[in-house]
Amino acid sequence: MRKGAGTQRAEGEHHDPDRRDVAAHIQWQKQGAWIVLWGSYTRRYWAFACWPLPEGGEAAVSAADPAELYAEMRRVERAGGFLKWRYGRGGS
Repeated sequence: MRKGAGTQRAEGEHHDPDRRDVAAHIQWQKQGAWIVLWGSYTRRYWAFACWPLPEGGEAAVSAADPAELYAEMRRVERAGGFLKWRYGRGGS
């Protein structure tokens, strides 16, 4: 097998290290409450909640840019009782 075999990107495949870095930074800021990734195929940021949500709670959100993702995450946090779970106050 030649060196680097299988590591070539297919034509049209996106490599977005900057967007992946942004996703990693958002995840770091959220201190383990969310898993955040950049979807190179969907071209969207994705966040998955990592706390016990109420039944029927929204566990994943996506957005085209970081500001929209933060807004969606805050919406789910308010609806899902995040503050009560995390800090023992607020929320439902």
